Amino acid sequence: MRDFASRIAAVSACGFGLSKAATSIGYLSAMGSVTRNVGFVTELWFMLASEAVSLVLAIVVASLAARGHLRPRSIPQWQALLVFFAGFLLSASGVLAPVPEPYSAALLGCIYGVASFLFCITWMEEFAYQDPSDSHKSMVTGLCIQTVLVVVVSMLPGFALTFVAMASAFISVLCHFDIVMRKTGVLGEAAHGELSSACEVFEPVTARAFVAKFGTAFACLFVLVGVVGILHTSVLGSSFEHIVGGVSMWIPLAFATAVTAVAGLAALRLPDPTSVYKAVLPIMLALLTLLPFVGDYLGSLAGGAMIACYDVCGMLFLFFIVDAAHGHRQQSYLLSSVYMGGSNGFLALGLGIGLLVNYLSGDYDISLMTLLAFVAMYPLGIAFVMVMRRSMQGVRPAADGSNLGGQAQAQRLAQDANPSSNGALGRHEQAHEDGSRGDEGAVDNASDSSDVAASIPEERSEVFPVEPDWEAALHSFAERYGLTKRETEICSYLVRGRSAKRIAEELFISENTVWTHTKNVYAKTKVSGKDDLMNLFEDEAFGR
Repeated sequence: MRDFASRIAAVSACGFGLSKAATSIGYLSAMGSVTRNVGFVTELWFMLASEAVSLVLAIVVASLAARGHLRPRSIPQWQALLVFFAGFLLSASGVLAPVPEPYSAALLGCIYGVASFLFCITWMEEFAYQDPSDSHKSMVTGLCIQTVLVVVVSMLPGFALTFVAMASAFISVLCHFDIVMRKTGVLGEAAHGELSSACEVFEPVTARAFVAKFGTAFACLFVLVGVVGILHTSVLGSSFEHIVGGVSMWIPLAFATAVTAVAGLAALRLPDPTSVYKAVLPIMLALLTLLPFVGDYLGSLAGGAMIACYDVCGMLFLFFIVDAAHGHRQQSYLLSSVYMGGSNGFLALGLGIGLLVNYLSGDYDISLMTLLAFVAMYPLGIAFVMVMRRSMQGVRPAADGSNLGGQAQAQRLAQDANPSSNGALGRHEQAHEDGSRGDEGAVDNASDSSDVAASIPEERSEVFPVEPDWEAALHSFAERYGLTKRETEICSYLVRGRSAKRIAEELFISENTVWTHTKNVYAKTKVSGKDDLMNLFEDEAFGR
């Protein structure tokens, strides 16, 4: 079975990388209409049209996914291939030659928007159903394939663009089809059972719940996209156009791929997007601060560095989508749609603001670089404030949970385990789960409140003389037992006596997902229940 998974991972890496290469070539060449100046600033109408179409498609797909109306893998990839072929054939055939350039560019942009959107969400959905260790390796390999092909194409004559892009898209679809056929042939009815069970746990999600869970992460990416858009169009027609016009797009792409590959090989669970944002923020702020003074000397270096920062965040965000979708399987199409729609929407907004900045600079004789730095720094700073506020909100509850004294903690643990006080699973529901989940009834043997209260050692009644560092203790505990990011999050609730139902409500996930991660935590720490886990955590983390 492991050999089968390895073959799936290899085919996925090839298909994903070729689809990324195809869409990158289509983007940089405006579907083959630009063969020499490889950069989208020369085809503004192409970009605006593709962003508008992607935004509309994202709204439709996200709405259906949020209501649970999309079955797993229900969107076929061959549709993306047909649309992609149509765009390049229209461009290469000369049919659009009599059409005014803005309209022909907009038409090609609409076609590209549909194809790139479909390629992205179908591959993200496929990776969501693979083991994270396999999917991460496949995605890193795929991004490397994309970079190599884009670099090679930049050295080929213009007519080769169409052939390489179409061939890459065709092979990508074949790889995707091969994966589907392999899984259907090897797993047979089990594969259909997997999809059915996955569909059964699909739950509608409200916009408020989605924003509460993922809003900050998406906001960081969208702000970076918007700032890059502002940079591109604000310098059009000015003496600073070389900042972006002189950038060979494969250079920042290659740098971003290298950084992403290192991050992917260094850790299976990649950094949270907010952490990545905080890492690239100083670079962006430094470049924007220097532009008004040494813009002529920074030249394309500044533009390339900013684009590379955005590319790094965009690539790592794909890993974030797969990780989140793996933990909440019903979220894949939704996460991908919000990613595509939001990115394109904020890029369009940034392009519009950039044009406004260019206009104000020319008409009111304001320094373009000063105005650009002023306008771009505001959204970067606002997003940073959002990140810090969210971080502080996450630290306070953890600190509150760690400061509980003995009697207060015992009372809270008993309340969490008491079905009448907080709606946790009672004996009747636990017996029902024993029948439906087999051995899951033995996973949490702390359902009886009297047993929980009796199992708390006497020494817990003493208040800690020194306030413990809860966050550091949890991090150390997770590293010692090899807990993943999601398992660590679940563990942080378990060691405070939270019930499965309460954890599900606070994290906006199903109880089935909570039970799955809970069993993994118990298995890795070699404990038999919540009480044992709490005792182990206090003994090892706080030296009790």
